Amino acid sequence: MEEWLAGLVDDASRRCREVAELSLDERLDRAHCSRRQLAQDGPAIVESAVREAKMPRKFVERELQSALLLLDALPAFAEAIRPRVVPATSGTTLLEWLPFGVVLGLHSANSPIWVPTVVSMSALVAGNACICRPSRRVATTTERVLRSLAAPWPDGVIGIAHCDLEAVRELLVAPGIDAIVAHAATATCKEHLATLAAGYANGAILRPYIPEGSGNDVLIVLPGANVADAADAIVLGAFANAGQLCFSAKRILVDETLWPALRPALGRAVARLVIGDPEDPATDLSWETLGDQTLAELAFSEALAAGGELVVGRVPDPARPSQTIPRLVLLPRDQLGRLRLWRSEIFAPVRGIALVHSTDDAVVLARDSQLGIGASVFGGTPADHELIRRSLRVARVLFNESPLYQDPHLVVGGIRDSGYGGARPKIEQLVYARRVHTA
Repeated sequence: MEEWLAGLVDDASRRCREVAELSLDERLDRAHCSRRQLAQDGPAIVESAVREAKMPRKFVERELQSALLLLDALPAFAEAIRPRVVPATSGTTLLEWLPFGVVLGLHSANSPIWVPTVVSMSALVAGNACICRPSRRVATTTERVLRSLAAPWPDGVIGIAHCDLEAVRELLVAPGIDAIVAHAATATCKEHLATLAAGYANGAILRPYIPEGSGNDVLIVLPGANVADAADAIVLGAFANAGQLCFSAKRILVDETLWPALRPALGRAVARLVIGDPEDPATDLSWETLGDQTLAELAFSEALAAGGELVVGRVPDPARPSQTIPRLVLLPRDQLGRLRLWRSEIFAPVRGIALVHSTDDAVVLARDSQLGIGASVFGGTPADHELIRRSLRVARVLFNESPLYQDPHLVVGGIRDSGYGGARPKIEQLVYARRVHTA
């Protein structure tokens, strides 16, 4: 490991003792100061994200607001790790929660504000120090966020590691790294786990690895839904940030009796989207979709070749492969199992729709994924809702709410190939339990 990076880990290891010695309430006071600093620096951070990532100003401002709301919610989350007396057959037993030490945060490009906020502030309020590795695509913006958050804390308690992927692999197994939180594609998370396994075989100490991986969330529209509301939710949930969100609506299931009304409503909702300059406050989608769009275009072409029908949008110009074109494709039911637009996380504004015959039919298709972040449902009866709630293998379910519903208490997380912890606040995952008994 390079000397500067080893020094960053050593400094964080020393500093985490200072954080751990603060009481929980003292840490919460500092987090409140971090919140105030982030709000103060917010306009400059928004400008940085718009320039660097070409994200629409409207979306970046929403993400900043989500980060601030998360900081407002931290005191409520922190109650879960407050020491307390628990039952004992004799004497007294105290249950307390202790920090692991140094948390390595591996951050994603699609969320340069909220992800570093939730990881670093959860780590610090839990009593840890943190080393954060921003995505290179949004490195300047993420560093601005982290420096704002770090201002009220001891120097060095949030280290920033601008390093390449080889250095990331070294950090994963480095002495002094005590826990890891990774926001990345599932394939990348599995590569991290392989690196950890090799490190463990060579004597590295076990450490928690908390993956927040890919998503392939379903949005279901059942009889009784308000068609206009459902259409708006599909369009926002599918296309916000050009579809580059893990909890975007990526598979749309529509009861066939609603399709004649929903289809034109979707066209109207997409037509209302403003595609243009990310600097313009009115812009919904930037005119250019960032990142490698190869998989998206393969999935789109494959769906059309299999008999899919382009419902909204158009075939893109090959000379402008990154041009943002929101597209919805009605997929053939008998081909779903082999279509990438159904099976894969597509980080682009291209989504597949399948028609269903009943709630039972919708549940079968909704369960047809190894990924498990969330689901959104519009319409249906209480019995339908209960069936869906009991049947889906996801970490959160929303009824008659947008997939982008903004509430920090509705925690984002995943199960199966999307993650381990489900919808558990990070602060609960970055401590271990200790019981102290006194006779």
